[in-house]
Amino acid sequence: MDKLSDIISVKGLYFSMAFYVGLWTVRIPTIKDQLNTDYLGIGFVFTTFAIGSLLAMVLANYFIKKYSSKFIILLAMIIQALLWLLVSFINSVEIFMILSFTFGICFGIFEVAINLQASKIEIREKKSMMSGFHVFWSLGVLFGAILTSLFLQWQISIFNNIIIYLVFLIPFSFFCSISLSRDSLSTNSDKKNIFFVWPTLIFLLVLLSIGNALVEGGVDSWGALYMKDVIGVNGFNVGIATIFFNISMVIGRFSGDYLRDKLGVYFFINILLFLCLIGILIILYFENLIFAIIGFSILGLGISSIVPLAYSLASKVEGIESAVGITIISIAVYGIFMVAPAALGILANLYGVSVVFAPMFVVSLICILTINFYKNKL
Repeated sequence: MDKLSDIISVKGLYFSMAFYVGLWTVRIPTIKDQLNTDYLGIGFVFTTFAIGSLLAMVLANYFIKKYSSKFIILLAMIIQALLWLLVSFINSVEIFMILSFTFGICFGIFEVAINLQASKIEIREKKSMMSGFHVFWSLGVLFGAILTSLFLQWQISIFNNIIIYLVFLIPFSFFCSISLSRDSLSTNSDKKNIFFVWPTLIFLLVLLSIGNALVEGGVDSWGALYMKDVIGVNGFNVGIATIFFNISMVIGRFSGDYLRDKLGVYFFINILLFLCLIGILIILYFENLIFAIIGFSILGLGISSIVPLAYSLASKVEGIESAVGITIISIAVYGIFMVAPAALGILANLYGVSVVFAPMFVVSLICILTINFYKNKL
């Protein structure tokens, strides 16, 4: 398969899957009302998604070796697209949790398989490219959120919203999937599963990934609810936190590979984490529309390149298969949602939605302190 076609296909698949995420993040208040539940109920929906994702990630390396990452990506894209047809017909939290679990399986195995494809290309091209791939994830979320916000403003139902997206995204993702190359990386590394004593670098990358997951997932899950219930906006502005957050993510990821090579990993990570702290503080202490936009924008810049960098470094750790390194980071990213959504839902019920951003500040601060303590490992 042509090298350029390979690169374009991977970017297209990041974009496609993330477009659905953009739909989801803006429609969370709609689904919350549809299910007639509170913040805790929505937190349980997020948790079942994480459980499905983790299960798929633990088994991902086995299935990728058996069927290839190309086939796994194609299957995950088709199944999750079809699952969207059920979303607007479910009025029970318990049944929606089952649907969310199944979504999680698709997203989890896709996460490992697509990042393996991206890592293969980065290794082949012998240059930093992971942030450049992940920018298309951010673009997908961004455009999905903008278009869904417009549909919300125009009072287009969630079912019609989904059908319009599926008409375009199913054939696009199918074409991108069949255009991928087959797996060809060597599997002679010593560590072929996630169960071994991890080196310090892997632990550091896991910590960074957990912090990133808490922030990025927090904005995706609670950003629209924050804008609606705390800032008090409606229509298009419900999705504005996600939109500006992802605009900044796009800017950060477009420049991420260049800045990583120019500044070095250690200095670059410190800049990113400090931006996260500043953005969260603004969100916590200035509850109005303008400051919300500023805070989420700064937070998007800070969080933009952390996970791409973690995937890139983890896939190249000596003696560990690329798929295993990527699986470990993926589990860290989704594993936090085993406990975080329900816990954050309790916080939101007790103290308000804005409080869910406080734990993100604490974890980001822990990441800064730990990275500086082990700076010689980066």
